[in-house]
Amino acid sequence: MDLQDGFIAAMENEKLIYGVLKRLHIYITNDNYQDFFQEALIIYAESYVEYQRKNQPMDKFNVYIFQKLVWRLTDLLRKEQTFFNVHSLEVFDFDRVEQEESDKMLSEINLDNLTEPERRLFFDCFIEKIPLVKLSSKYHCSARNLRYKRNFLREKLCKMLS
Repeated sequence: MDLQDGFIAAMENEKLIYGVLKRLHIYITNDNYQDFFQEALIIYAESYVEYQRKNQPMDKFNVYIFQKLVWRLTDLLRKEQTFFNVHSLEVFDFDRVEQEESDKMLSEINLDNLTEPERRLFFDCFIEKIPLVKLSSKYHCSARNLRYKRNFLREKLCKMLS
C-alpha cells in the first residue's frame, strides 16, 4: 500500500472532505479554501495508508478520518489566526502597539493638515474604534461612503508618516 492509493481513496471520498470544511466554516469565499482542501487531501491520504498498515477494519475509517481532519484543520486555522495576529499589516492598529508608540505616532501626524470632518473621522474610526455602521447614523451617510472616506484618510495619513 503506497501513498498513491491513499490519494485515490481521498479523491473518491471528496464529499467527506467538503463536509469537514463546511463543519469548520471554511467556505469557498475563504482566500485559503483551496489550501485547506489540499491539506485535507494530504492528511486523508497519509491516514488511509497508515490505517491500512495497521490492518484495522475499514468500516470505521470514515468516522476516524472525519474527526482527524476536523482536529488537524482546526489546528491549521489556529496557526493561521495566530500568524495574522502577529503579522498584521494594519498601520493604525493601536491595540497591538504600546501606548508610547501610539503617542509618538499621533505626535507625528499633523492634524492641522486634515479637514474638520477628516479629524472627526480619524478619532472616531482609529482612536475610538466606533464601527462604521454606527458612524453612518452619526454622520448621516452610508457605511459604504464612510468606508471610502476612511480608506482615503488612511492613505493620506500613510503619506504624512512616510
